[in-house]
Amino acid sequence: MSFLDKVTKAVGDAVDKGKKDLDQFMRIQKVNGDIGAIETKVAELRTQSQQTMQEAGGKAIELVKAGSLSSPELQAFVEKLATIDRQIAVEQAAIASKKADIEKIKAEHAAEHAAAAAPADSPAAPVAPPVPQTATTCPQCGKPLTGGASCAECGAKVG
Repeated sequence: MSFLDKVTKAVGDAVDKGKKDLDQFMRIQKVNGDIGAIETKVAELRTQSQQTMQEAGGKAIELVKAGSLSSPELQAFVEKLATIDRQIAVEQAAIASKKADIEKIKAEHAAEHAAAAAPADSPAAPVAPPVPQTATTCPQCGKPLTGGASCAECGAKVG
C-alpha cells in the first residue's frame, strides 16, 4: 500500500469516525430536547396539581366552617387559619397606626412651616386643632383594632 493510499484511508477513517460522532451527538441532542419538553410538561402538571390541592383545601375549609363537614384534622386547619387571620388584622391595625403617625408628623411640619412663614408683626396664623384620634387598641384586651364596632380578639364593643 502506497503512502497516498494510507493517507487516503486514514482521512476516510477519520471522516467516518467524525460522521459517527456527529450522528451520536445529534441523536443525544434530540433526546435531550425531548427530555426538556417532558420536564416542562411535568412542571406545568405539578403547578396544576398544587392549584387543585389549594382549591380542594379551600373548599374543605368552607365546608368545615359551614358545618357540612366534620373532621378534627380539618378543624385544626380552620383554627390555624383563624389565628393567621387575626394576626393579619393586628398587623393591618399596626399599619394604620403608623400611617396615622405619618399624617401627624406631616401636620406638625406644615404647622411649623406656616408659623415660620408668617410675618413677625402680624398675628400668628391660626393652627388647626388636633384631629381626634380614634382608639387603635381595644380598651378591654389591649389588642389592635381592625375598624369594626367590636374587637376582633375579645368581642368587646368599641366606640
